[in-house]
Amino acid sequence: MKKLQIVLLSVLAASSYGVIHDQITARLCIEYFTVAHPPLFHTTSPTLLALCWGVAATAGIGAALGVILALVSQSRGPIPYSVARLGRSILVLLAVMGASAFTAGVVGYELSRRGFISIPASLAETIPAHQHHRFMAVWFAHGASYLVGLAGGALLCFCIWRARGRPSVISFFPQTRAAAIRAIFIAAVAAYILWIRFYAA
Repeated sequence: MKKLQIVLLSVLAASSYGVIHDQITARLCIEYFTVAHPPLFHTTSPTLLALCWGVAATAGIGAALGVILALVSQSRGPIPYSVARLGRSILVLLAVMGASAFTAGVVGYELSRRGFISIPASLAETIPAHQHHRFMAVWFAHGASYLVGLAGGALLCFCIWRARGRPSVISFFPQTRAAAIRAIFIAAVAAYILWIRFYAA
């Protein structure tokens, strides 16, 4: 039951962050969603776009992180981590992600404004010129969120695993039906994340 709570907590936290993050960036440069991304559904509402993409781009990552966190924190061995303790760690990670996204957005805007970087040529003609600097700010902010989120999530999992004495979490070849289902789920989520980031986007 605790493992399921951790997975759900991670999905909720990631999706909430994604929606809040996108509510801001969609209002800075809606073209990031309407031009630079394929349409999940046809709308120009920044609120609906942020809700849709905020969940679509983060729920899978949150689920994958949640499964790994559940395994490293609740596996047999030393005293498991409490759900509350993990929740606090996730909140800290989200705060760092938010600060990183803000900083990266400012850097991206200034680099674009000063001419050090420019919007990709394939998008330059379809995005209004007055939005180019904002587009780069949003692009940098999203990149920072993904980078810090993935790296920070991996670091959090590793720190918990090491703090608990490096318990055996999962064998390379699943030995039980539940382990096989977990392995298939993780592989499916990883494939989904790769698809939505490198193919759909």
